[in-house]
Amino acid sequence: MVDEQGWREVGARVAQARSERGVSQDALASEVGLDRTAVTKIEAGRRQISSLELVRLADALDRPLQWFVLPPPTAVVSRRTAMEGRRGHPKGEQVLDDVTRDVAVLIDVRVLTPSTAKGSLKAISPGDLAWRAEEAASQARSLLEVDSRSPLHDLADVVERAGLYPYSIPLGGDNGDGTYAEVDGVGVALVNGDLDPGRRRSTLAHELGHHLFGDAYSIDWGADTSATEKAIDAFAAHLLLPRVACTERWRVLRGEHESRPAAIILSTEYRTSWTASLRQLKTFGLITNDEYRTLDSRSPTRADYLECGVRVTEELAAPYVPTGIAAAAIRAYRTHRLSAERVTQMLRGQIDIDDLPIRDEVPLEALRGELR
Repeated sequence: MVDEQGWREVGARVAQARSERGVSQDALASEVGLDRTAVTKIEAGRRQISSLELVRLADALDRPLQWFVLPPPTAVVSRRTAMEGRRGHPKGEQVLDDVTRDVAVLIDVRVLTPSTAKGSLKAISPGDLAWRAEEAASQARSLLEVDSRSPLHDLADVVERAGLYPYSIPLGGDNGDGTYAEVDGVGVALVNGDLDPGRRRSTLAHELGHHLFGDAYSIDWGADTSATEKAIDAFAAHLLLPRVACTERWRVLRGEHESRPAAIILSTEYRTSWTASLRQLKTFGLITNDEYRTLDSRSPTRADYLECGVRVTEELAAPYVPTGIAAAAIRAYRTHRLSAERVTQMLRGQIDIDDLPIRDEVPLEALRGELR
């Protein structure tokens, strides 16, 4: 039975979801077949809701049922964006809440466990001059079992080796670059799927930094000026495009091409954004400030890439659900720990119920235990 406090909490969730979707009480009432006064009482916690009404409300407000009735998982969250001065990202907050709930459920049914890699690198102390981004990036590559020169392709699969599960969901241009959350020791990265491919990878590399440093530093979506965030940005750049590899490859490319095509090929091979590639080249002293400004004044077009004989490879194309999360969810279904509906919801449309595997037989002893 849900007590009075429980109904107030459910009502508050209905009000929150309605507000975030920009729906009036009248419009919501009409969609779910209730009077406006009934919606008012529900939101105030003065009216109980039947299971059928809750299903209708969840459908109308585009939220999973459990969002209304279960408390949010405890999570340490660090948020970032490249757009300073922005506050509040409702869609990003909603998606983050949804995916952390999914992870919490998988942990609860014991198909997902934390990795010992979390927090394994030296923590960042804002303003600590002894902390070195390049050294930390090199340590991270060793941890991920990637050599110091190779491009980090298929970054989403690589970071899962460290127990970080990356989602890429379209959030729109005003909802930040990404965020990191920790749920009971399991790392979750949410990347804005509307970013360009190179920027999605840079964002994921940044969130990997939060995960590996065990960073519990929490900031608003709209802030991007802290010493911690800048330090992790530097870590991400060196992780994706290390000094030795960049220098060696640049010298070869410059022996064959002018600066612009050489930079285009380099950014494509290492799957880094145009801006990130140019910054690293300038940081390593491979281009002058004047060359940097000239190259940065015009981003490559699709025709530029084709003329150089290269193509941009899409990683983290949205919607992307982590491989480990998908495997854990299907395992939970096969072993009777989660329903088909809940699993397909977790996988965000990647499969239909008919695609799910045949479930394992329930052991006789387990059935007897249920009947005791």
